[in-house]
Amino acid sequence: MRDADLILSATTRGFVWIFAEIELIWKLFWCSIDTNSCEDSFRLGCTLETAVLKCCRGSLLNAKCILLLGALLLACSTAARSASTVHSAHDVIVVGAGSAGLYATKTLQSLGYEVLIIEATDRVGGRVKSASLGDIRVELGAEEHYLATGNNPIWPAMRAEFGDDIYVDAYEGLTAYSIDGGAGTCWTKLSALNPCSNDSDVDLVERFWEWYWVPELHQDDTSTVADDVLDEFGVAAGHRAYHLLDSGVAGGSFATNLDQLGARSLALESNSWTLSDQTKVIGDKDLGYADALSILWWDSVLKTGTVLLNSPVVAIDTSGSDVVVTDATGLMHIARQVIVTVSIGVLQQELIDFTPDLPASTVTAYNSIGFDKGMKVALRFESPWWETEGQSLAWLVTEGLAGACWVPSNYKRESSSHILMCYPMGSNGAELADIGLAAGDGDAGERALVAAILEDLDRVFPQALGEASSNFLEAVVQDWGSETYTLGVYSYPKVETRPSVTDNQRRVLKTPVADNRIFIAGEATHETHPATVVGALHEGERAALQVHIVNGSPGNPPTLSATLAPWRWTLERYTRPRHIPDPHPRWPVP
Repeated sequence: MRDADLILSATTRGFVWIFAEIELIWKLFWCSIDTNSCEDSFRLGCTLETAVLKCCRGSLLNAKCILLLGALLLACSTAARSASTVHSAHDVIVVGAGSAGLYATKTLQSLGYEVLIIEATDRVGGRVKSASLGDIRVELGAEEHYLATGNNPIWPAMRAEFGDDIYVDAYEGLTAYSIDGGAGTCWTKLSALNPCSNDSDVDLVERFWEWYWVPELHQDDTSTVADDVLDEFGVAAGHRAYHLLDSGVAGGSFATNLDQLGARSLALESNSWTLSDQTKVIGDKDLGYADALSILWWDSVLKTGTVLLNSPVVAIDTSGSDVVVTDATGLMHIARQVIVTVSIGVLQQELIDFTPDLPASTVTAYNSIGFDKGMKVALRFESPWWETEGQSLAWLVTEGLAGACWVPSNYKRESSSHILMCYPMGSNGAELADIGLAAGDGDAGERALVAAILEDLDRVFPQALGEASSNFLEAVVQDWGSETYTLGVYSYPKVETRPSVTDNQRRVLKTPVADNRIFIAGEATHETHPATVVGALHEGERAALQVHIVNGSPGNPPTLSATLAPWRWTLERYTRPRHIPDPHPRWPVP
């Protein structure tokens, strides 16, 4: 007797064929939306293979038959792959491959721990980022280097690797302040066309620097710096010199606006500063800050460990005995402890779902620390059109969106380029970002915001009206405030950050939580030098050493007893190119 399927009538075989297609499509649909169903579904579904093959025996070249067989084969193979998938287990997981995360990993590796770094973006280094413009490397993030004071590990390492002459002075030359729409722009030069010594309002800047950091002069723990400036100097928004403090000081040093800074918090933090007051910069025109740190440490760290790029962490679960970290690709990773080094902006936007919820004190802490919009815009010109007084320009404060600017090509040895770095922070940065977005974002957006900065620069110097636009060649824009996984520049003290000597939200934020399994670290958690690369390194090291005290057993990751979710793709190994082709006064971006 022949097989049942072969004695069926043609009509019946047609109906069987239709139902086989429907069943297969249905199973493919469920597998596509829930890969966990693939194995069970196709353990049954794959029995259709015999029927399909037999029904197609006489017409294997039929297009419908070929498509159906191909879909069946793909689905079955997917189910098989899902069934064999396992998760990764590690001693410790570090979330974020910025300065804090990488230095935490370096410290843990030296103690024998196996570490997985999970990074949201396509690069490591965080807010230390270098790019090429003209014949020099420009810094799109941190730029200044502190001296040895305060146990700064970068200072001795740089000099040992690159020589004592690697560092040079920055901001050499004259300072210029735009005022009265450019008509009153003055220079710190007695023989200038308009010396700043002739303008009593400009003297406000020096008086501010002598006054802002003294806690005894800022007793009201609810007032902003803008409030205290009004009380002390009688200067408010709209005053002809207000921008000198708002863009030049609040923006240029703290990456925000005067009305966002907490007066007492700022004084207390500044009064407890432990790094050097003097800073240096890299004089080698072919070496950027990011390049240097890679050579010093990060290349070795990444060669030893594993980093997963383009993988934003979306969940951290400590409801069980270990820590389960889930990234946006669906991968789940298990460890004994996790060090979270994401920016304050990411914490404030709650881009990571913590289970159980973080303690209320931790949430209050990160919401009590300032983190504002801002960007760095490097502009290359045909000539140094700004040198209207015949000398180098060290520092410029404009009245418009450019904010504060300086000339990095001046301190790069043997450079023939003419590059102005502008630093629009706070409201200036936010407005420029809106201009870029309105123009279509991307390249069009960058062109629009650069045009807005050039328009501001065109009217700064009476002897060089319109020269910025006519000399402009190209620009590089780094908008930290619009970076999805940064959402700001660096932390600053709000009114709530440090209202008293004992009430310090940075200290609260770095307190381990989840039974000593979650450790938060970064520039924002350092109490005596926040908003610096050095602070980020110190905090990464602090968290790593705390993990070691709690863990104490390198090479003892959790045991995986079952698959938790299928792999989507394999871990990316980070390989640093031989050369990465592609801030500011006082406190650099971490």
